[in-house]
Formats: sequence, C-alpha cells, structure tokens
Amino acid sequence: ANEEKQQGHRAGVYKQKNKEHKHGKHRTKGEIERENKGRVSVMALTKKQRKEQKKMDRRHKASQLRKNKKDMVLTEKRRLGTRDGPPHLVAVVSLHAGADVAAVTKLLCGEGAGGIVRQEQCISGVSDSFGLILPRFKQRFTLLNQSTADMHSLLDVAKVADSLVFVLDSAEGWDSYGDYCLSCLFAQGLPSHALVCQGVSDIPVKKRVESRRALSKITEVRFPDARLFPLDSDQDATLLLRHLGCQKQRKLGFRTRRPHLLAQQVTFTPNCPAEGAGNGPTGLGTLRVSGYVRGRALRVDRLVHISGHGDFQLSQIDAPSDPLPLILTTTRPVKPGKGGDFEMQDGNEDKAPVRVLMKADPSCRESLQAEAEVDPMDGEQTWPTESELMEAEEARKNKRVMKVPKGTSDYQATWIVDEDEENDDLDEESSDDDDDD
Repeated sequence: ANEEKQQGHRAGVYKQKNKEHKHGKHRTKGEIERENKGRVSVMALTKKQRKEQKKMDRRHKASQLRKNKKDMVLTEKRRLGTRDGPPHLVAVVSLHAGADVAAVTKLLCGEGAGGIVRQEQCISGVSDSFGLILPRFKQRFTLLNQSTADMHSLLDVAKVADSLVFVLDSAEGWDSYGDYCLSCLFAQGLPSHALVCQGVSDIPVKKRVESRRALSKITEVRFPDARLFPLDSDQDATLLLRHLGCQKQRKLGFRTRRPHLLAQQVTFTPNCPAEGAGNGPTGLGTLRVSGYVRGRALRVDRLVHISGHGDFQLSQIDAPSDPLPLILTTTRPVKPGKGGDFEMQDGNEDKAPVRVLMKADPSCRESLQAEAEVDPMDGEQTWPTESELMEAEEARKNKRVMKVPKGTSDYQATWIVDEDEENDDLDEESSDDDDDD
C-alpha cells in the first residue's frame, strides 16, 4: 500500500502541436448541422440542371406547337362538309369523249349510295347540279357536272371546287383534248382530285388485272400516286363519296388567302329611275348573290370581283337560312281542331328571317378607283405672261455687240469678258479691300 503509484506520461517539450482549422468568420459545417437539427434547405439548381430544364422546356414547346398544328388541320378537315362548314363542292369532269358523266352523277346521287338529294339545280345556270346529304357519314355535298367545252368556265369552277372527279375511259384513259384540259388545270393550280373509270365490270375477269395495270401506267404520267376508283355499282359510289369526304385537301395559295364563293342563286333588282330624268331604264341596280363563303372571312368594306365583269362594291352581307341543312327536322303532324277541321299552316312561316350581318360604311368603303388619274398638264411649263414677254423683247434689243477673233464660236464668245466690265470688277474688289482695312 505504501508503494508509490506509477506516474502517467507527461508531454515533453518536443510534443507535436497541430494548428487548428481556421474557418474564418463563417460557421463551420458542424455548427450549421447542429443549428438546423436535421432540416435540409432547398437545393439550388446547377448550371447543368438549368440546361437540362431548358431542354425539356424546348421539347414541351415543340410538342405543343406540333399538337396545335395537328388539331388545326383536323379541325379544318372536319369542318368541310359538316354542319359547321360549307358543303363539299365536287365537280365531275370528263377527260374522254366516250366517258359518260351523267351516269357517274346518277350513281353518286342514287339511293343505293346512301345519300338523300335535297336540291336539284342548286347552282344558278347549271342544270346538272345537286345538293346531297349523307346521314351515314354526317356530311353534305354539292355535285355539279362541268363541261370541258368552255375552258374558261372549267377553270373558274376549278378555282372554287374542293374536289374534282376526273372520269376516264377504261381503255385509253384520256384523249388529246382531255390532256390539254389537264395541262391548263395544272398550270392554274389543281385542287384535291379523284380518278374514276367506268366499264370495268364489262371486262372479262381474267383481263381486269391487265387492263388495270395498263390504265395505271397511263395515269402515272400525270398522277404518280393517284388511286383509280371503279364506278359501276352503288357500293363503288359509296366508297368514292367516303374518299372524297375524308381525303386531304390540297392548299392553293390564291384560294386560301382570300374569300370566295360559287353563286347558287342570283337575282338583279334594277334601280328606280330618278325624278325628272325620264322613265327609261338606267341599267344600274342591286345584284343579290347567295352562296357559301369559303376561305377567309368576307368583309363588307372590301371590293369583290365577279369573273368576266370586274370589281364591285358591297352594300351589305346577310345570313339567310341554310338551304342544305345537315340535320333533318321532321315536322309534327297537325292536330285536328275542336270543330273537326284541320289547322292549315302557311309555308312562309317555316322560313327563318334573314339576318343582316354587316352594312357598308361609306367612310371606310374601298374605292373603285384602281389607278391614279394622270393629268396631261402636270409638270408642263406654264404660258409666259405679258410682262415676261416684254422683258425678253427688251433684252433682245439691248443685246451687246463686241468684237471677237475670227473663228470664235458663240459658246466661246460668251466667255470673253469686256475690258470695261473687267475694270469695273477690279474697282469693286479694290474698294472691298479698302473697306476691310
């Protein structure tokens, strides 16, 4: 017990002493962790993360633009021929002298194709025109037979038609005049189209494939990717109408940039003769044109162009009832009255009143003057006055005569200065110098 306890090791002079970490005035990581007590702050985005986020934003923006463009195309496609848009205007054109266009129209408008003809001769001046409704596809069409004899009329119809149906011969396709018509249509701008051939059912079964290949070889010169539609039965007519209603519409610049319509009803009301001007007709009046507006919206203050007649001003735009409604409303049967008599309904009561959409403002209306009037006297020299004539005569009489060397021309003589004038100029210069001094 009395033994001395062993002493512990004491650090000597040479013990290593490490410097403490100088963390400066800010807090250390340990102090921050102790103060936060497990709470984690929001992580800041680095440069790489910001770049990735911008990349995702660009992808989302591109996908949104692509989706909006797709929706716009689908909306425009679904609008044509439906209840909210104008009927699908289809022009049937024959490219061969042996093709029967009337038979094609008869099949398309027949009951076997599933259509209901609501209007006959629905276009003014065209006898073979029909308004067709397809309840099965919820679409409506306006069909017309366009003759190729009048080239200008054919080109005018092709300007406003939504689709063209070319009727070909099953053996030759088109003749020389049909090829000439195609050249004119391609030069102007060809809308959406479909190729139809008749008489395929009359060809023997073993030769149909060979005949179809020969006809495809003829048509691929003008239409490389076109499809040939046989039209000999009601089923073929239904397939053709479905294709016309669902096919992609070709864009034509001159048609999409401005409004246009095909006149279906035209009436002219002459103006009353002015008082005191006699009872003779003036030749002026109001032209009422009814039709479906296609393309851009029509403005009442802008000029309209009528083919073959020129430019005209609009007075107002009306909205009458739709002559070819897609929804067929059935009228209720008339109930008998108390006395056993039937109530009579007037047909004029069913007509909806015409709404006035826009009226022209004279201050905002576009003028018919297309070119500036040229004044023939604009920029010409005016006739001199009497005082100017007298001054010119006196200057001619007081003309100074001076001697010049022989052979001097008139132009050189004008540059020769007289001695008296030269002395006068020198005197004036000397007097000016004296004044300056």
